[in-house]
Amino acid sequence: MRKGAKKMSDTEYDLVVIGAGPAGTPAAMAAAQFGKKVLLIDKREGPGGECLFEGCIPSKVLENAANSYASIVNSKKFHIDTSHPQIHWEEVLRDKDEIVKKRSMGALMQMEKLPTLRFEQGRASFVDAHTIELNGKTVTFEKALIATGAKTSLPPLHGSAITKAWINRDVFFEETLPKEILFIGAGAISCELAQMFNKLGVKTHILERSERILKRLSSEAALLVQNKMIQNGIEISCNVTLESLEIENDKFSVHYVQDAQRKHLLYEKVLIATGRVANVDGLNLEKAGVAFDKYGVSVNEQLQSSQAHIYACGDVINAPKFAHTASYEAGIVIHNMFAPKLHSVNYSKNSWVLFSDPQVAVVGLDEEAAKQKGLQYSVAKYEFMQDARAQLDKQVEGYLKYIIDTTTQVIVGIEIVNEDAASLIGEASLIVANGMSIMDIMNTIHPHPTLTESFGVLAKQLFFKSMMQRKRG
Repeated sequence: MRKGAKKMSDTEYDLVVIGAGPAGTPAAMAAAQFGKKVLLIDKREGPGGECLFEGCIPSKVLENAANSYASIVNSKKFHIDTSHPQIHWEEVLRDKDEIVKKRSMGALMQMEKLPTLRFEQGRASFVDAHTIELNGKTVTFEKALIATGAKTSLPPLHGSAITKAWINRDVFFEETLPKEILFIGAGAISCELAQMFNKLGVKTHILERSERILKRLSSEAALLVQNKMIQNGIEISCNVTLESLEIENDKFSVHYVQDAQRKHLLYEKVLIATGRVANVDGLNLEKAGVAFDKYGVSVNEQLQSSQAHIYACGDVINAPKFAHTASYEAGIVIHNMFAPKLHSVNYSKNSWVLFSDPQVAVVGLDEEAAKQKGLQYSVAKYEFMQDARAQLDKQVEGYLKYIIDTTTQVIVGIEIVNEDAASLIGEASLIVANGMSIMDIMNTIHPHPTLTESFGVLAKQLFFKSMMQRKRG
């Protein structure tokens, strides 16, 4: 018990955190480091949330294996002769399980160093604005954080087979590689997994109701990814209206309409990834007086719910749904709970990565957002086909793009499409977060030959272009 704190029983806490993912876990640990008595609750046996158990981490284990396999298969471009490589899927899954367990156990070990923090497995539900029910007992709290994440939103389809279709988490427990998979939805989850399975020789087809895939991306970036997918044999059907999903001859039978024509497909597996919905079922939020809607728990800019002492963050609110964004929000929550001055969230410098092939990484404003803000802006682009490192790696597709506030010459947004965009977005994030200008980047010395050189090269190109324009003027 912290010095000067009032004594509490095992059913009384300063803070109850519901959900132990990338939002709940760091929030609980931070509060405990401040000496607060904290109860962290999750339906799973350890911390990590969907990101660790059924999302970011296991998907990257599988994708790394697929990328390594594809590199061997495609090594002829480096004049290497390889003979019949094989992937042992069951061993890949074992690697996944070991990494997930190691990371969850590591988090538990860190928690054990915090004497005022307790983790309990279970499903919490509110009794009132200061009480929850957990595992047959009632627990009272001064403050609470709802960080229960989101789940797959299933589309309204006729037929009983929708309950037998995969959602993203099912991929990580399938012991044998299927021969073919039909993906319903063309967002990040579908496109990443479709490319992964395609590299392992699985026949893949994507159905999307919109006019194009990856609507979160700029049309230019999405088109580059789409072209690579098609080039590698992935079928993509857009402007689709799904009608039914049934089982026929031990396969999934999908009926849909495209371009006013009724069509039919039979596939061994179907994976549905048509969006996410907040995990609020069973929380009894209405008993606590916490407002919510179809987008999740309603919060203000300080992440307070309609009950000021109950906060929410992560995928359970209507905000960018990324693990790192949830962790950022957790920091805001803990500050606002226990510091005298409230801070507001600011997503204008948020970064994110699509782990597709090629990868796409974005930070700050894109062109559409810049228009909406009424900024006077310009766009500058560096094509990686002219880059030395990209040529050496024989990965020349993609580009680096700056969105520049022309009034201040500050870079307000960066988009990167490249085989290794995830490794480049760190520098891009620092540029945008610190309001750096073209001159700041030009005066940064980057090593050669690396892809990071592109930041400086593009800045110099812009500087000398502006010099020439002023000279002509």
